[in-house]
Amino acid sequence: MRNPAVPTYKRLAIAWFFVPLHRLLFRLSGGRLLGRLEGVGVLILVTRGRRSGRRRSSPLLYFRFKDPNELIVVASNYGRDHHPGWYWNLVGDPEVVVEVRGERFPARARIVEGEERSMLFERVVATNSRFAAYRAGTDRPIPVVALRRA
Repeated sequence: MRNPAVPTYKRLAIAWFFVPLHRLLFRLSGGRLLGRLEGVGVLILVTRGRRSGRRRSSPLLYFRFKDPNELIVVASNYGRDHHPGWYWNLVGDPEVVVEVRGERFPARARIVEGEERSMLFERVVATNSRFAAYRAGTDRPIPVVALRRA
């Protein structure tokens, strides 16, 4: 295992404090508060838990590149050596709900593979260098996911 891009204490603070607060403020404001971070948009991805069946909400940075109808999210998990829970949930059920800029809509998730994945990940890194640090923090290939309105 490489050194993760984000130390454990920061990941825990983010997971236990910032993510729930972010979700709350984002939803109360219809995406006006905390709808952008680090120069890119933020969405809330709602998946169904693959074991529990319960709805799970994850605030994520998103990107728009070649197709304006696709939102791109990255399962970086802060450079850790395992995929985030939301990624495994959409592997189990790709039918998701997206909340972005005050709008909520059903979408279908597609895990991007091969050359398309490499190209999109490089565009993500060019847009936000934090993802280069995440890539450097793990040996696993970091998944790229395209979300398209259903």
